[in-house]
Amino acid sequence: MLEQIQKEYGNKVRHIYKDFPLGGQIQSEPAAVAARCAAKSGKFWEYHDELYKNQGSLGPDLFGQLADRLSLPKDDWKKCTQDNQTRESVKKDQGEGISLGVTGTPTFFINGKKVVGALPFEKFKQVIDEELKKK
Repeated sequence: MLEQIQKEYGNKVRHIYKDFPLGGQIQSEPAAVAARCAAKSGKFWEYHDELYKNQGSLGPDLFGQLADRLSLPKDDWKKCTQDNQTRESVKKDQGEGISLGVTGTPTFFINGKKVVGALPFEKFKQVIDEELKKK
């Protein structure tokens, strides 16, 4: 859906991703940290997508396997996953989400208008078109 939005609107829209590890899911925060560390090698979305495909297997073994599969520099990636600064950055995103009333994922904000859920493209198109008309 995000690719479809980018294709439809090009540089008229900007997508900013924020982490929001879900409480009660013990591997949610480490997964977010691992994906951030993959981003340092330019492979955030690949790592992110693999995490979603393998949600039932989240844990240190999977995180390392994905790093290997995506040919991430193992030592750098591992050091990053153990870095408190990376973890604090994820928690900062989570705190921002909480302050905006986010309670689950996915949650989107389109010019401040909250859109919750993995909705069809048409719903996003409707909201984006309304917001673009305001400009």
